Amino acid sequence: MNRKYSYLGVLLISFLLSSCNTHTERPPDADRLIRRGQNLYVRNCSACHQPDGMGWSTLFPRLASNPIVTLHDAEPLIDTVTYGQGSMPGFRETLTSHEIAAILSYIRNAWGNHAPAVSHRQIH
Repeated sequence: MNRKYSYLGVLLISFLLSSCNTHTERPPDADRLIRRGQNLYVRNCSACHQPDGMGWSTLFPRLASNPIVTLHDAEPLIDTVTYGQGSMPGFRETLTSHEIAAILSYIRNAWGNHAPAVSHRQIH
């Protein structure tokens, strides 16, 4: 009898964990999101961070091969783009959560970077 409940408990926990919506899941439309992010990046970010993501010295940091850009947890990057930091303005008032997610997904997967796409649900 205990073995039966143990098996059911493991099965229930596995089901619940698999149905959780985590922040690291790849959005179903990630490829389209990344393409859209490229266009938004060119319009909103490339003047400072350059079209090739190489930035300008320390004033506008490089995004290509930047370890912060590819952290598993995108929260520091989300905060920087949303609220600003240093000379970087926040885009909370000028871009939607969908647009910010698209830009972040693009820079996390451009210029040799490889990281999970960002969902608009992660933007706060």
